[in-house]
Amino acid sequence: MENKLPDDLKNVWQNQTVEANQMSLDELRRKAGKFQKRMRNRNLREYAASVVVIAAFGYYIWRFPEVRLGSGLIIAATLYMVYNLHKRGAAKAVPAALGLGTCRDFHRRELEQQRDLLRDIWKWYLLPFVPGLLAFVAVPVMHLAPDKWLRVVPFILLCAVFFYGVASLNQRAARRLQRQIDELDTP
Repeated sequence: MENKLPDDLKNVWQNQTVEANQMSLDELRRKAGKFQKRMRNRNLREYAASVVVIAAFGYYIWRFPEVRLGSGLIIAATLYMVYNLHKRGAAKAVPAALGLGTCRDFHRRELEQQRDLLRDIWKWYLLPFVPGLLAFVAVPVMHLAPDKWLRVVPFILLCAVFFYGVASLNQRAARRLQRQIDELDTP
């Protein structure tokens, strides 16, 4: 025996208005603040790692003349990366006077900015290091006998795997940010 609802009850149920699951202003501010803190911490970690890279390759310039070119290019790439991260990746705090709509728009722009930054990771983060890494490896290899050149293959493969891993992680993070943007757009 089938359980049927009366037509008028069925129509009332199907035609009812559905409340939009809209985020409150406080919840949106909390999410935006948490996002800003995550971006600030990410940037601080990158800046700290950059100091280590610059110090290490600065030491290589002083101590090992054969890798000066590569070390100098890696330091230049690091400075370029830090500049781009600071210019394009610094999250701004949500101004206190914003209402719900403008706060949502502000947070959406911040998410889009970080998403675009992560999508372009090859351009501003990874590719600038390639010339320095190649010079860092190539100049010392030129002093080796040709039969010993294969010694650098593991280093090159390790760099390629590292670059691929960094790019993959950042693309995944960009997709996560896009989902957050989509959530803000759904009424």
